[in-house]
Amino acid sequence: MTRSSAEQTIEPAINEKFGATSQISRIIRFSFFTHARFMVAILLAAIASAGMFAGILTVMGKRPPVALATAAPPARRRPEAAPKGDRLPPPAVAQAIPVAKVIESQADGSTEKFAYHQVKIGADTEVPKQGSPGHTTVLKQRFASASGDPFKAILTEKTKTAKTAVMPVALASLGEERILVRGTPVNVSTAKVQPAPAVEQVVALPTKDGDINNLLAAANMASEDRVALQTALSASNDQSPERIELLLEKAPHKDAPERLLMARLFRHDSPPDDLGRDDGGILQRVNNPRLYERLAHDAHAGGIDAANPDTTTDERAQAAEKEFPAAMQQLEKLNVPVRMAARILELAKENGIKLTDAALLDQSVELVFRTNEKGESEPIAVTFNMKDKTKRFYHYRAAPGNKAEFFDEDGQSASKTLMKNPVPNGRLGDGFAWRTHPILKVRKHHNGVDYAAPFGSPILAAGDGEVVLISFEPGYGKYVRIKHDGGFFTTYSHISRTPPSLKVGQRVSQGQVIAYIGSTGLSTGPHLYYELRMGDKYYDPTATQLPAGTDLEGDRLDDFRKQIRHVENIENTIGSRIANAFAPQDDGRVHTAIH
Repeated sequence: MTRSSAEQTIEPAINEKFGATSQISRIIRFSFFTHARFMVAILLAAIASAGMFAGILTVMGKRPPVALATAAPPARRRPEAAPKGDRLPPPAVAQAIPVAKVIESQADGSTEKFAYHQVKIGADTEVPKQGSPGHTTVLKQRFASASGDPFKAILTEKTKTAKTAVMPVALASLGEERILVRGTPVNVSTAKVQPAPAVEQVVALPTKDGDINNLLAAANMASEDRVALQTALSASNDQSPERIELLLEKAPHKDAPERLLMARLFRHDSPPDDLGRDDGGILQRVNNPRLYERLAHDAHAGGIDAANPDTTTDERAQAAEKEFPAAMQQLEKLNVPVRMAARILELAKENGIKLTDAALLDQSVELVFRTNEKGESEPIAVTFNMKDKTKRFYHYRAAPGNKAEFFDEDGQSASKTLMKNPVPNGRLGDGFAWRTHPILKVRKHHNGVDYAAPFGSPILAAGDGEVVLISFEPGYGKYVRIKHDGGFFTTYSHISRTPPSLKVGQRVSQGQVIAYIGSTGLSTGPHLYYELRMGDKYYDPTATQLPAGTDLEGDRLDDFRKQIRHVENIENTIGSRIANAFAPQDDGRVHTAIH
């Protein structure tokens, strides 16, 4: 490379001035003119940093904007009809006395209709209030007056019923009322209270196959319905039903037949079969049990129309009201006839069961009784539930000519006790004690008691039993001896005669005339010497409490056990009605009416 002449001229001059080995350095002093670009860059960076910092502070100091909601028009859709459901029914209360109408076969082959009632007093029961005899509220929920809106009437509860148990829902105060808040009622339709359908529920309990036709004939069904039901029963290969429940549509007139709506057949250890009538009048099996239960709920199965509780009183009833006031009051308020209530309390006393006011707090009494179409009532079964045990008795007629009495579950008599005085209006003389014999003039024990009465007065059997002796002895004179089912003997001495029909080996009942007052043997005048012996020992008949009824054996015991099963069927019928009344239905409601 060649250099220019200028460079060749300058270089030696420089080398000469500074020397060939010296390094060239240049010093530039600071000024805005020489450093303008650098200063502009620093200024812009500072401005940008300050702007960013100010922006951050502004954002942190302000709240985020809130978007205001605007009403949007609803989306239009084609209206569709909703399925029609059950209207909201008015609240109903339950009766204290569930009733079952039953058609039964009698011993003479006839049939009779009864209304069976079941009541309970004592522990875990409520006594009906005055002004509504025979009824009590099973559901402890009270509603406002039915006037106005029925929906509000169901949701509204007066403040004064605050102590009453209600359903567990939220409560909101509104003036004098409390509203049960379940949500906002939307599109709720209400209807006026309509009368319940005229449906009657009747139960037939056949004891044998031949009874079914007679029982159905007594149910007052239309002839074509009876034929249809008999055809359905004959076509079934199953065993005969042990219970038949009939739902009948009541006729507008008393003499007109009733139409069969549905029938429910109960067989041993099998679920019930429901039969319903189709349009052609043929009974066919129905697989939905709710259909039957809804109709059964509306059935008016109250007591027999002619049934009126017996309000007359006698000495026995007055004594029971005085001794057991609380129990008598509860039974009377449940429409139990006064005489029957007194007899139940007397039965408890005879069997050592205390039913005082204090005792009723820990124990209870359950009673089943029935009323026929004439209004006559009789007990069927009674159960005494005590702390440590339960005693149950059945009212049973041991023989066609006998009066019905109570028996325990083993068939032993529980309602007859040995009579203390077998001479009506007889006057007690010498008692069971040591004495000087009025004729022999020796001191000896008087093993019985004397009852003075006019000559020829009747003498009654002190209890059920068998006549084992009609004889004569010097001391006794003429006498009658009876062996009772409990294994003890009673002797009736110094009698004048016996009825011509009375024979040794004959069975007699308590209260039957077996002899007449006389003065035979060692006697100072007309009177009865009444003696009680158990084994080889004598006891005071006026102070000894002994069962004096008939203990059932053989065929009568078998028949009594059939009666027990019959009563259990009745209780199952009433129990199923209570269960169905409170069972949730398809719409979620709980029925509360029990008839």
